[in-house]
Amino acid sequence: MLIPLQPSSCVLPGPAAVPAWLVDLVDPALSQNSLSAVVSRVIRHLGFTTMLYGMAKTVHRSDNERFYFWTTVPAEWIAEYDANSYVEVDPRIAYGWDSPPPLIWDRSIAGGDVRVRRFLERASQFGIGSGLALYFAEEGHSVLVSLNRPDTTLSSRDRRQIRGQVGDALHFAYVFHWMFMRRIVAVGVPPIQEGAPLSPREIQCLRHAAHGMTSGEMGLKLGITERTANFHFSNIISKLGVLNRKEAIAMAVSRGIIQVERLGDANRSSYFAKRVRRRLKTNPVS
Repeated sequence: MLIPLQPSSCVLPGPAAVPAWLVDLVDPALSQNSLSAVVSRVIRHLGFTTMLYGMAKTVHRSDNERFYFWTTVPAEWIAEYDANSYVEVDPRIAYGWDSPPPLIWDRSIAGGDVRVRRFLERASQFGIGSGLALYFAEEGHSVLVSLNRPDTTLSSRDRRQIRGQVGDALHFAYVFHWMFMRRIVAVGVPPIQEGAPLSPREIQCLRHAAHGMTSGEMGLKLGITERTANFHFSNIISKLGVLNRKEAIAMAVSRGIIQVERLGDANRSSYFAKRVRRRLKTNPVS
């Protein structure tokens, strides 16, 4: 699940090369209420109508990632995206796992994939028909900035115009990311979606994990990639407010979300159930 947060304004550390059209974004007087208006003005300058900033953050390599976002797209779309596990079919995500060069996309990116085509048709109903996706990674986190427009088909001229804006778009993405990281790192904001209900797919992943399956094994069984399985577990961990998969399973058992005794082979389930109960007894999860 994406974790919505509001980045606070930050004072720039000395002279900075910020173009005139970005000055309002780094204004120390910028409030959370005015941020949407400023961002909307910036992305219109770039030729787009909405944007999504998403960041996967890991404090230590052994930790599971938490996902944060800020967006100007309708909240209804974010809720639907999460509930339906659209991450499994979103072509921007599939393309961007390894922080590749920018992606210019429209409905043609679906190719012959029916699931992707249906996803894009649904997204277009929320004004997300095409756009530019930017990716970059730094130690401990990776970032996606998606700039969207309602057109579902881009002409050759459209694509040339978007290519001409890639440099400015990257400049905007880095400045916004800097603001966002200052807000998260300096204040230590925790995930705010704790207590949100798990999606059917997330419960499925929990059950498979309770069987002892790895992400790779889950991916094979569910027809998704290993990284997508990891994404689902990051959502689970954030929603349950735990640190890792073992604690997520223990929490799910204690809350009755999954029933260990009913999972597969009786001997294996009994063994795992004892481990979970012993963990809950020695280290209760509230």
